[in-house]
Amino acid sequence: MKNGYIITLSGISGAGKSYFIKNITERFDNFEKLVAVTTRQQRKGEIEGKDKFFLDLEEFNKKNYNGEMCTVNNVFGNMYGYFKDDITKTNKGICLITELYYKEINHFKKEHPNTISVYILPDDIFKTIEELKARNTPKDEFEKRISDIKTELEFFQSPSNSSFDIIVTNKYDEQSLENFIEQLLLKIAELDNLQNQQLLVEHSDSDYSKIVDDFVKNSVQKDVVYTSFDGDDMHYLHNICSYEISRGNIPLNPETSLGYYISTVTLGGKKTEVMKDCLTLEMLANKMSVYSKENRPLSEGILAEMILWSLKKKQGLDMIEGVTHLSSSKLRSLSLDELNSYLNKIDSLMKYELFKNLLSDYENDNHNSAYIIANMENFKHIDWARTYCYKNGLCPISPQNILPLYLYDSKNKEYIQSRLELLRRSDRILLFIDRNNLEEDLKRLDPYSMAEIYFVKRYLKDKIIEFIGWDEALVPKYNQNNKWSLTTNEDIVIRKVLK
Repeated sequence: MKNGYIITLSGISGAGKSYFIKNITERFDNFEKLVAVTTRQQRKGEIEGKDKFFLDLEEFNKKNYNGEMCTVNNVFGNMYGYFKDDITKTNKGICLITELYYKEINHFKKEHPNTISVYILPDDIFKTIEELKARNTPKDEFEKRISDIKTELEFFQSPSNSSFDIIVTNKYDEQSLENFIEQLLLKIAELDNLQNQQLLVEHSDSDYSKIVDDFVKNSVQKDVVYTSFDGDDMHYLHNICSYEISRGNIPLNPETSLGYYISTVTLGGKKTEVMKDCLTLEMLANKMSVYSKENRPLSEGILAEMILWSLKKKQGLDMIEGVTHLSSSKLRSLSLDELNSYLNKIDSLMKYELFKNLLSDYENDNHNSAYIIANMENFKHIDWARTYCYKNGLCPISPQNILPLYLYDSKNKEYIQSRLELLRRSDRILLFIDRNNLEEDLKRLDPYSMAEIYFVKRYLKDKIIEFIGWDEALVPKYNQNNKWSLTTNEDIVIRKVLK
């Protein structure tokens, strides 16, 4: 489980700190108010243990001496601090949010490095002062706070001040609150990513690291072949994959990678959207093979792929007639000129419609591929991972689907290097994992996934591994609000996280 953060809100009195805290803790289950302990007098309407813990000076000093307190400070003549037991809630993934006097920010961050500091700047300073008056603050304290406003704003506006991670202007409206939440969640996502990348470094040792090192050292360049075939011949797809492997190639097969039913349903039954992912796969390859039956015209989808190949790759391809009996099939290698000559014979109206309905849109859009790293044990969830990619506009590259292990007949080195070649060519890398048991799940990853992580962390410095929770992919087993188990014991094993 990743740790939570402490969010500190600073700003002059009446800037809106309490309002922001109230709203974010009500909206998000994993946010809790970090209640400060103070020796100041309890104000009218304040609730013990909810707004503050109110102690007299003797009791405060006693608890501090006994080691129960942390981050103890004197603010306006009153003592402030926090109970250590409350701070440790971040170890369970809880984000704590509290108000903090601006002068204490740097000291607080040194004591609690997992802090996100926020400064709330009022849009109308006079309105803020009026709100402070409305609190019926005692005269002496009111005068102290007014005199401090100028000093605080000067501190905030100092060019050398780098105390705050986020600065929010509060116009005392709903949009200001939404802006604050948006900036905070983006910062948390950024820090989560840094935390996750560090975890990957710690868990990147691999039993197959030598194979990975050899792959890089010897500049192994395996050919990736896009295998184009008619959907009616889908029952031959593993024969096609085996045939390409026997030729020393990595078969990039649209059905094994995309899943015809999954992609069609998730993308709303729109054939053009399904075909765009096929074209994205095609562009990852450096070779192309077209499989067909003798005396049967090529489908429109195959023709579209051939046209794009000639335009973008500017090279020829292999035509393989006899998909039903590949061992005795006819292989004809077409040069680029021969390919273009073949394509020139296509009906002009059909070619126009292929450009209009598919190819022109594809060239104008941005299509990214996403390589899926997932534990072999979770291969049963891989369709959820592919669906997640479709819903986020990504073309899934699932090695466990594309390269079925049995086809490699225990050729471990060749299998691993084929996965690494696909990974290297992909735009993004997604690690699907149980976010609630992160470190434990990393330790349980299969050696192939570990080899992929090792490869990225050591050699692909320009790429990051993005963590995606199985719960984010909507796998029922990982939905904390949905009892997927059959027995109480199974439920305990699945959950493990204490609410």
